[in-house]
Amino acid sequence: MLMLAMTMGFGVTGVMLYMFTYEHQSQYAVLKALGTPSGTLTAMVLAQAAMCALLGTGMGLGLCGLAGEVVLRLGFPFRMMWFTPLAGLLGVVVVSVVAALISVRPVVKLQPAVVFAGR
Repeated sequence: MLMLAMTMGFGVTGVMLYMFTYEHQSQYAVLKALGTPSGTLTAMVLAQAAMCALLGTGMGLGLCGLAGEVVLRLGFPFRMMWFTPLAGLLGVVVVSVVAALISVRPVVKLQPAVVFAGR
């Protein structure tokens, strides 16, 4: 069940980051037209992905801990092994890096004139 939830969450995360960068192409085009180097735009996308990964990992582990406490108080067995948060963090980092790399490609290849022309 956990693997299913993580897979769905990772898929949604990747799609959401890509949609965010795609929908805000005009803002990236303005920055690029003003002379912002592609490395800076890449760093912006990577910083967004890193912040989302950090917040998502913290919220996920916190909610898992709270749910575990509730389940324990209801009398059901619950045990979180020491490596579970590490495995979750590793999964989040891998998905965030892949989503960021997929999302940064359109930003780097962006031509401001094409965006402002309305395509």
